[in-house]
Amino acid sequence: MSTALSESDLKEKVGPPLGKIANGVYIVTTRDGEELDGMLATWICQSSFTPPVVSVAINKSRHIASLLEKNSEFAVNILSKENMDIFKNFAKPVKTPEEAHARFAGLDRLEHAGPPVFNKAIGYLICKVHTVVDSGDHNLVLGEITNGSILNPELESMIHIRKNGFQY
Repeated sequence: MSTALSESDLKEKVGPPLGKIANGVYIVTTRDGEELDGMLATWICQSSFTPPVVSVAINKSRHIASLLEKNSEFAVNILSKENMDIFKNFAKPVKTPEEAHARFAGLDRLEHAGPPVFNKAIGYLICKVHTVVDSGDHNLVLGEITNGSILNPELESMIHIRKNGFQY
C-alpha cells in the first residue's frame, strides 16, 4: 500500500518523470469579431473518435481562456521545427488584447472568417468548444473538430520535453 507524498516531495520526485512526457507544439487561436488571440500550447490530446474531439489545457490567467466558452470556435495550428517564426511570436503570454492581436502581424494566414490558421503550419484543426472543465490552475477545453487540413505534409512535428513537470 502506498502513501501520498507531501507537496514538496511530490514536486521533487514526480516533477522529472512528469516532464519527460513528450508533447507536440501548437498555436491555439481564436477570433471574437475583429479581436484575435492565440497562445503557444503543448497540452493538447485527441480525446474522442466519434465525434472527433481534442482536449486543450489552458491556464486560467490567459486572456484567451475567457474567449473559449461553450460554442465558441478555435483553431489548433500544428507546428513543425520549421515554424520558429510563429513559435517566437507566441512564446510569451501577453497582457492586453492589443498585444495579442499584434502577434499575428507578418505571419501568413489562410483567408477565412474563422480563427486564424497559419499557412506555414503542418496543418490545422478547427474546433467548436463542447465543454470547459475546471482542472486546477488550468481549464480543460474539449473541442469538437468541425474542419481541418494538412497544409505541409512533408514537415516534421515539433516536440517539447520539459525538465520538470511542474513548470513550462
